[in-house]
Amino acid sequence: PLQDQQSIDARDDYWYDYFLLNPPSASGNWRIEQSFWAKEWNKHGRCSENVFNQQKYFNRAKTLMFTYDLKSILFNPRKQIPYPWPRVSQVMSTITKSIGARPELRCRNFENNKILVEVVLCYDVLGQKVIHCPGTGIVFC
Repeated sequence: PLQDQQSIDARDDYWYDYFLLNPPSASGNWRIEQSFWAKEWNKHGRCSENVFNQQKYFNRAKTLMFTYDLKSILFNPRKQIPYPWPRVSQVMSTITKSIGARPELRCRNFENNKILVEVVLCYDVLGQKVIHCPGTGIVFC
């Protein structure tokens, strides 16, 4: 587990999910939050545990989160994709060309439409190089 409250607070500030009934936060129910982050570590971090302990894993993930400015990529006025309803393939292509690897796009149903809620970038085990995400890169879109 993360050792210091500052790391826990920073982690909880950067990773949240609007669709969680009880989103993790430093001021909420500690057991729920730790259970949530334990699942994240078990699902995503274990493959790197010979390289990173949990503290280093979450610190590296935070650094990687800010490596690419996806908002600027998607809303670049010089390379506009059609709004308000771009095709999934247009979003995928725009991101892939900008970062040099295929992301994973995750969508949710909202008022009989699918909306993009998450863009996942995949990295090598060392967390140094962006790589193509496995599969088609499109989940529920």
